[in-house]
Amino acid sequence: MRVGPATALLGLCLVMACAAAQRDKGGLLPVETLSADAVEKALGPRRMALLVGINHFEDARWPALKHAVADAQELGQLLADPALGRFDQIEILADEGGVSRAKIEAAFQRLVKANLSAQDTVFVYFSTHGTLAREANGKLGRYLVTSDSAQAQIAETALAVGELLKRFEALPSRRKAIVLASCHSGSGKSALPQSVVAELQGIKGAFFVKPLGETSQASMVMTACAWGETAREDDSLKHDIYTHFLIEALRGKDEDGDGAVTASEAHAHAMARTYYFSKGRQRPQVESSILGADPIVLSGQPRRRADPVLYSFLEDLAGMRLEVNGQDKGPLPARLVLKPGSHQVALRSSLGGRILLHEEVELVPGQRLAVESLLEKSRHLWSIQAWAGYQSFLDATTRSEYVAPSATLSVSVTKRHFPLESLALGLDVGLAGGRQSLELPGLSYEHDLLQLSYGIKLLFLFGFGDLELSLGPRLGALHLWRTGLPGESDTQHVANFTPGLQAGFTWRLWRGLQLGLEFRIHFMSIHTLDASLDTGFVDLMLGAGWGF
Repeated sequence: MRVGPATALLGLCLVMACAAAQRDKGGLLPVETLSADAVEKALGPRRMALLVGINHFEDARWPALKHAVADAQELGQLLADPALGRFDQIEILADEGGVSRAKIEAAFQRLVKANLSAQDTVFVYFSTHGTLAREANGKLGRYLVTSDSAQAQIAETALAVGELLKRFEALPSRRKAIVLASCHSGSGKSALPQSVVAELQGIKGAFFVKPLGETSQASMVMTACAWGETAREDDSLKHDIYTHFLIEALRGKDEDGDGAVTASEAHAHAMARTYYFSKGRQRPQVESSILGADPIVLSGQPRRRADPVLYSFLEDLAGMRLEVNGQDKGPLPARLVLKPGSHQVALRSSLGGRILLHEEVELVPGQRLAVESLLEKSRHLWSIQAWAGYQSFLDATTRSEYVAPSATLSVSVTKRHFPLESLALGLDVGLAGGRQSLELPGLSYEHDLLQLSYGIKLLFLFGFGDLELSLGPRLGALHLWRTGLPGESDTQHVANFTPGLQAGFTWRLWRGLQLGLEFRIHFMSIHTLDASLDTGFVDLMLGAGWGF
């Protein structure tokens, strides 16, 4: 069979079309494609960790550690376990030969590049010595000792904790936690140069450096001990004490029953056990600003809504005792798993056992309720008080010839912690007066007095347990009406501004009940038809009210 030119050309085109169908557009060679699941995994939230453990140091003045490498390695195995940590990317710097500062900084930079999403989970861990040294600004700063850190040049060769926390906070992730298993006390997992030891011995009182850095939303900074305490290794545990119990928690201590162990859940477990294991000598700390449900899952996978949690890691509340439904649950800091429903929550002060908080709360599955948020609600930002007292002008002439001392009543409304945390803004209005006997030269007479006063005050607040001292300026106005004056048939009216100062005490009793004592001093000018007098007057007031 003969094939014509047109038929041959058509067949050639068909062959070329079929061949092109097997090639990429543009005639390029085929490339390997990814599945939709693989694309989703590559672009979705990732779980990444950087773990550092250092046993040996080039400078012999840093004592060798025994278990820091094992701390980081075992944590890495746990986080890599697909049944537990499920972390996608883990970098462990835990070579027995040591880890230099340059290696740590390079690894952290790789972590920065890898953390692309706010939904990523990032976990950073350091197990090494801590130390102190003078920073460029002259302040004592905290440092983590690397293998090549020189004790004679700490600021130049060690890892500055402040700078590390700043870089950690700058990570895009809103699910991040960092653990510093070190200390700066001069013993245990720390070593201080002799010059720093001598300087600290000369400081009267507690060392004032804030132990933790500021945290952003949904991040946690955890330390193996409180400031001034010693982080310890233990040969029987073959780990840093805090790290041992942290690993124990991540292996399945799911206290709220949701199938996962979160950062705060693991820390609470390790914190309590470290405290008792060390007989109170080591109190792990955490600074957290997690909003809503705890999103930092370190082990397991949530399968259901967690039981509600009542907690506080706030340093200011440490030592206060928590009571739930009339039962003592021990001192804070703590993390307490409760059943959904209504609970009576009370908080007692560490000194004297006074009840600082007594609230009924309704808890729902998955809820995380901070004790300090309940205290914030119970601070009674508003208060209404009724006052009764005594008022008198300062100079004898005014008291005998114009206005005699008299009883006074007033009502005040105060907004506390406004416009600043340490201030209070208040308004008050008062009445005084009655029948008074006065003395003029050669004349005794009686007259009727009505006095209206009102003012606005801005007070500085100073707390002393149950007592609160207030002190500040008050700008007021005063109206006086006098009738029955000798030789006058009309009512005499005097009005003037009365700037002054106010000081007082408020004693907070049960719930919102308050007792108060106030002292006011005012200055004014009295102008009449035949006289002008600059004077002042005082109020001494006793009041009771209710805060809400």
